[in-house]
Amino acid sequence: MADEETRSLWDHITGEAFEGPLTGERLDWWPIRLTTTGAALAEWPSLALLVSGYRSVAQMFMGRVKPKKIHTKGWLPPGFRATMSAPVDPRLGELAQGLGVIVDDEARFYPMDRIPAEGLEDMWDGRIMRIVRGARDGVPAATWADGPDGDVPMQLLSRWYGFAFTYPGCTIVPEEWIVGRGP
Repeated sequence: MADEETRSLWDHITGEAFEGPLTGERLDWWPIRLTTTGAALAEWPSLALLVSGYRSVAQMFMGRVKPKKIHTKGWLPPGFRATMSAPVDPRLGELAQGLGVIVDDEARFYPMDRIPAEGLEDMWDGRIMRIVRGARDGVPAATWADGPDGDVPMQLLSRWYGFAFTYPGCTIVPEEWIVGRGP
């Protein structure tokens, strides 16, 4: 992404400028909660949904070939790997889906298959973070269990390749944490 004033280039996940006059500056950012339309309407019945009718030729083709759904295995379009600047971190499969959480400069990735139905808790810098799956959509979300309601860390539902490129060397939640105890 580029801004119109300085033409600086910005990372769309971290909000940091990586090229141009504003290199090193960071935009304000906040957690993104991905959900389904049905789950959002169940939680907020008066929610107004706005749907764009615009579809590029590529979007129309891809929508027919591979419909977008939150819990799919996913795939990378032809030629996409050629745009990657390095090999994908081999600790997980490149298309593994999970919840990425970022607090200060530390990032952790919680693969979907390691988040039990009842959720889990993780100790993070002396705080208890709870990750639970939405009852209607199954999408995981993190909250601070020891904070006020609505106190949430930065998080995003992501494929492993994208999260690992953005946060190289990040922690992957170990198998033993899935019992809900944390480290």
